[in-house]
Amino acid sequence: MSVELTRNKDTLRVVIGAESHVEGLNEGLAAVRNEAGIYKVILDLKNCFFLQSKSLATILAFKKEVQKNKAELLLVNVSEEVHQLFEMTNLLPLFNISQDYTSFSADELLAKFLDPEEADRVSDYIAENYTDEIKARLYDVLEGSDPLLKEYAVLTIGKAHDYDAAAKIKECLDSDSGSVVRAAILVIGWFGELSVKERLYEFLKSTVSDVAEAAAGSIALLADDTDAEKIGMLLKSDSPRLRIVASQALSLINDSQSYTILLEHLKAEKNEDVRAFTVKSLAGFNKPGVADILLAGFDDESLKVREASAGGLVRIKAKDKIEEILKRITDKDSWVGYFAVKALGEMHSEISAEKLIEAYAEVEENVRLAIIEALGKIKYDSSVFLQGLIKDDNEDVRKEVLGSLMKIKPDAAAQTAAKLVVSDESWLVRFKAVEILDTIRPTGYKDVLRSRLTAEENKYVREKIQNILEVL
Repeated sequence: MSVELTRNKDTLRVVIGAESHVEGLNEGLAAVRNEAGIYKVILDLKNCFFLQSKSLATILAFKKEVQKNKAELLLVNVSEEVHQLFEMTNLLPLFNISQDYTSFSADELLAKFLDPEEADRVSDYIAENYTDEIKARLYDVLEGSDPLLKEYAVLTIGKAHDYDAAAKIKECLDSDSGSVVRAAILVIGWFGELSVKERLYEFLKSTVSDVAEAAAGSIALLADDTDAEKIGMLLKSDSPRLRIVASQALSLINDSQSYTILLEHLKAEKNEDVRAFTVKSLAGFNKPGVADILLAGFDDESLKVREASAGGLVRIKAKDKIEEILKRITDKDSWVGYFAVKALGEMHSEISAEKLIEAYAEVEENVRLAIIEALGKIKYDSSVFLQGLIKDDNEDVRKEVLGSLMKIKPDAAAQTAAKLVVSDESWLVRFKAVEILDTIRPTGYKDVLRSRLTAEENKYVREKIQNILEVL
């Protein structure tokens, strides 16, 4: 079969066969010309894993014919190889390309579970278009031995809310594959299967992190008033990993008892990884005093805890604590200042910008770099200040300045990059300047790059310029 034609009201689907692509395209084109009242043509290339360049002329004729009738042409299921052909021939801008699994059989859809780039999309599509046929095929997969197929079959059944499969999903808890067990645990939570909640506690102790995290999530979905205390007991375990999983489960249950348990645990926990995760977990509670707990985290001896505290302040949008965070910028411990600046940048506080600029001369190098990065995230015109740093002795400073300028004032970034690509002594800065010019593409930038190519001695910068010019 070279072509398959299906009409649904004013839409014509043209599926090109696996053989004789040119013939199939020509037959499809003839059908488009002969059909009346067509306002949308779907050209399905699911069987075309490659195309000869001469086929492109026929596809262009499709577009011309469709436009003549004031209709829409949509290309679907375009393989990576064909997509690259369109890209190399500069045809991509001419076509509307998308993914459409309508023409795939059940077996063809299930086969796509083996493709990591398509598995999730196919699973979502099947769940939204669940039929008795696909249901039967998914059940067959559950009886099979391929762990990847079984994993996605379980997840798809869960997304489709097929409660008839509950018993089969529970059986998957005994699988030798961690990915299948994880999928089953997730779906059991989605289905509200309280009968196996106690068994999920054992999976919290799994050495497979994905399995343990899935168990924490599903226990939270199934939790009652007794679960916070039971999970809290796991915080006494000798295993740091299990204590982290317990913290995660409590943060997901997110009730007052869980908050109290985590807060008390933070005071006693000695392991910095667990302490950092506990701080992160506490940031998920909408409780008075959380911001103060996170601010206190800046004084922790662990950089991991300080980083988690900064992230937590961003997460809860602690705008009322900005003045207190600003006071930390010039802390005698530069890492306190560093994480305070990081938090301010992520909070995009315009109030902070002038304070950051004022503090710049007083702080150490790591905080200065953080200030430059933060200024690039805040909607405040700090371009004059930043441009004043382009002669700084530190190459990292000059490089960060370019990145921040590009975010807040592209024109200024382009002008600065054009100067530095020629004059800066650091190849890292020149490389960054080339990237900036390629991103912004100001008038005359190609001439700047061509001129620099002959003078550039660093191979990495030279290769970057060559690659850009070749594409152009």
